[in-house]
Amino acid sequence: MSAATAPPAKTSHHLAVFGDLFDIPDRALKTLGDGVRITLFVPRSRLASCDGVEHAHAVVALADDADAAAWTEAVRAVHAAVPLTHALALVDHLAYEAAVAMSAIGVPFHAPATMERVGDKALMRRTLDERGLYPVPFRLAAGLDEARAAVLGVGLPCVFKPVSGTGSAGAVMVRDEKEIDAAYGEASGHGQDVLVERFMTGPQFSVEAFSEDGRHLVLAITRKFSDPATLVELGHVMPAPLSGDEAAAVARCAVDVLDAVGLTYGPSHTEVILGPDGPVPIETHARVGGDDIWLMVHAATGVDLDTVQPDQALGRSVFEEVRSTLETHAPRRPYQAVWFGAAREATTFTGAELPGGDHVQVTALCLKGDPVRPLSSTNDRVVKVRATGTTAEEALDLARETAAEACAALSLDLSLTDPSHTL
Repeated sequence: MSAATAPPAKTSHHLAVFGDLFDIPDRALKTLGDGVRITLFVPRSRLASCDGVEHAHAVVALADDADAAAWTEAVRAVHAAVPLTHALALVDHLAYEAAVAMSAIGVPFHAPATMERVGDKALMRRTLDERGLYPVPFRLAAGLDEARAAVLGVGLPCVFKPVSGTGSAGAVMVRDEKEIDAAYGEASGHGQDVLVERFMTGPQFSVEAFSEDGRHLVLAITRKFSDPATLVELGHVMPAPLSGDEAAAVARCAVDVLDAVGLTYGPSHTEVILGPDGPVPIETHARVGGDDIWLMVHAATGVDLDTVQPDQALGRSVFEEVRSTLETHAPRRPYQAVWFGAAREATTFTGAELPGGDHVQVTALCLKGDPVRPLSSTNDRVVKVRATGTTAEEALDLARETAAEACAALSLDLSLTDPSHTL
């Protein structure tokens, strides 16, 4: 543990933040007033890139492979010195460890069982199966022989992915038995058992929701598009252009998942396939959607998750405020879209003057001279375009066309468009 600054003379609140600080110090001061102490808990490898670490009063960094017991021991030591009063986790990593540690010292947070169901894709599937909800054939594989047997049980096509992975890292589509060995090698390379599950066909969506005291508000439904070769997300548009019945079914699916895993408060991001027989959940997260989705929610609905999430964690009831905002917000250009550019072959990021214009913003995700890897996870994308529109099609077309222009300017070979990427 290393002290970033001296503790305040009088501490009335002590906030544990797990994984990343972002603007939490400012939010805590605005919500709780003076006398707030913040301790950051972060895996060692993420410490250098952690946002806002200089504003923490103390930092606890453990090895990346530290388990929940080790993090609990560290939390207990901090709590014994200056009792913790609140806890917050804004990212996936350490969410389960935070739940175990906070439960051990009696500070309000998500239940450990909930975070386990959220973080473990196989456990989520079993939890839904126990309730008779949204069955999807799946198997766990701890070795290549088990992977081959799993494919026979699940059927083709199927998907291999780390059981607790994020960002599409290690996710591989298997369409032929000849692909099993390579797919298992890729998926198992992340140090976890491999989930083998039936590939579900249909358009992809995510449901952005906010919960309090077990009540759920669906903020928005996002239409998502993924690269068919790597399953990496290419872009999305919000609100999704769905019929009333379709939107209700997708929203109900997400709420059923939240109830099943036991998520009772905070933001959530639930991914859903709308198949020929109705919606099927893919996974859920106890956090806001990434890739600018939380910002798109703010623009489209008026709900600022950067504000209401920490305010709620710090003790303020925000449910009715969120509901009121949803009912009254009416933006002039209500549709938001994001599209990415990447490369199929390894290269170097050259840097260039990127296109822009009204209602569109282009962001380079690399610096000039950075190596560019072939697309295999969300970390390999190199250009992001965000656009707005009066219709979903207008926003999406503007984002995709600008991404293609940016890729051409950067001499990249992939603007990430595909004939299936239509509304």
